[in-house]
Amino acid sequence: MTLRDISMRYKNSFLGGLWIVGQPLIQLMLYGFVFQVVLRSRWGLQTPDGQEVPFGLLLFCGILLHGLLADTMVRAPSLVVSNTSYVKRVIFPLEILPVITVGSTAVGIFIGFVILLAASLYYLGFHGLNILLLPIPIALLVLLTLGVGWLLSAIGVFFRDLSQITSSLATIMLFTAPICYPAEMVPPEFRWLLNINPLTVPVEAVRTLLFSNDPLQWASLGMYAGFALLVAAFGYFVFYRMRAGFADVL
Repeated sequence: MTLRDISMRYKNSFLGGLWIVGQPLIQLMLYGFVFQVVLRSRWGLQTPDGQEVPFGLLLFCGILLHGLLADTMVRAPSLVVSNTSYVKRVIFPLEILPVITVGSTAVGIFIGFVILLAASLYYLGFHGLNILLLPIPIALLVLLTLGVGWLLSAIGVFFRDLSQITSSLATIMLFTAPICYPAEMVPPEFRWLLNINPLTVPVEAVRTLLFSNDPLQWASLGMYAGFALLVAAFGYFVFYRMRAGFADVL
């Protein structure tokens, strides 16, 4: 069903599944052109050997992680509503619907990271084995995203305006996380916005692993892991308790 969900995104398109590679590649080229060539933006981050990391790579890294959470937030409220037949006509484990959505999005994000790694190696060269730890922060974000998917898909059955709210919330998360700018640029009185954003920790961790030899903030990752597990458990609990009323509403 995850493969089917991926194929449905590109159904009737001329290039079909090639867009799963083409879209992140176009994004990376666009960000590189706009922010490095036109705006000449500088992040100020340097690799251990003194090379300045291109702004486009740093931005693309954050955009990929934001896309994982944002896509689920936008799609989750209508997941159960758009699959009414699974609710009324057959015995179906409805809790896997958010899993399918997160899985199909994660495939695209994985391909995006392959492109990012290739571009990083081309521009900056090889910087060590830290990249082997990349699955840790990404997996924690996937776990949190899954919990968000369960929670929003359950509430979306009863509150149909939720999708309008989550699309705006996804945009707010983009600009209140250190994705388009370094965290150091944020004034101290507004730093709390970054602290409560669920994208801040994984974005910073992935950038550290990709572009520097600095050690990971394991304490922050540990607390984030507990938070992600709590969100996943709470989302599943809410979905499990509310699913009995889905058929009555639909």
